[in-house]
Amino acid sequence: MRLKEVNHLRAGTTLLGFSRERVQLLGFISLSVSFCDDNGYFMDMVNFIVIRAKSGYNAILGRTTLNSFRMMISTLHLCAKFPTSSGVVTIRGDVRQAIRCFQIVAQLVVDQLDPRESQPIVPQEGVINVTLGGKDSSEIVNISYSMNDKQQAKITALLSAYIDVFAWSPTGLSASTT
Repeated sequence: MRLKEVNHLRAGTTLLGFSRERVQLLGFISLSVSFCDDNGYFMDMVNFIVIRAKSGYNAILGRTTLNSFRMMISTLHLCAKFPTSSGVVTIRGDVRQAIRCFQIVAQLVVDQLDPRESQPIVPQEGVINVTLGGKDSSEIVNISYSMNDKQQAKITALLSAYIDVFAWSPTGLSASTT
């Protein structure tokens, strides 16, 4: 999006990307976003996390933003709708662009199947790594460092009890539903 560096507020953490790669946050930025059609428009300030990553998308709107616009999404119909004082605004997606974005993201996932092999998991500031499912397991989650030992033990036991609920990888998702 070619945003100037001065517009970013610095952030000192990383995200885990869609294909489980580590992505460094460049910062946060607030931008004015508007949606409109012939029935009306709505504009609001939206906070974005800025990253440098290969992606088929320029921006991803989260639940908080969608809720602030009171927006309903139908991925099946490539459509978003939300109410305004002058009527319901309907935004329609482009099938060709959606297919192209899907192809780009699918290729990125193939290109980076398992980045954990080359990048060890390093604890982030304020969190500790906890292995779930026993000592032979590789399923790791981060929990807050500020919890006392008793709280850490309780949350670890709870997460371990529900370890089968987590989607640890895209392949794990399909394997558990068949």
